[in-house]
Amino acid sequence: MTRIERLQQEVKLVEAQYGELELGPNLEWFVIKRWKLVSGWNKAETKVLVVIPAGYAVTPPDNFYTDNDLRLAGGSPPGNTSSDQNLIGRQWLQFSFHFVEPGDWQPHADPLKGHNLLTFLQGVAKRLSEVS
Repeated sequence: MTRIERLQQEVKLVEAQYGELELGPNLEWFVIKRWKLVSGWNKAETKVLVVIPAGYAVTPPDNFYTDNDLRLAGGSPPGNTSSDQNLIGRQWLQFSFHFVEPGDWQPHADPLKGHNLLTFLQGVAKRLSEVS
């Protein structure tokens, strides 16, 4: 399976789970158009951008991005974020998010048997549910 075939398969899984996506021309990134947020944020949903590194699937995605105006309900920026990140022609709020140890990311030749984009998004979901 080529890298592009793998990404096409994984993007279909992401779309089935999270709904409509916007895709980079070479699948180098994708945007989940409507990520539902838990209470505690200043809005009910946000876009989520994931940049797929050139070394994927051996190298996992690093960080994720949301609408630049996403804030905690009280108006403060969430922890470990940087605003005004210019990617794909838009400004984003970058969340610092990494697999803690290199061995934590374990892809498999069959994307359904190892870590994949859905695995990464489980971490994104956990971070966005923490509201801090």
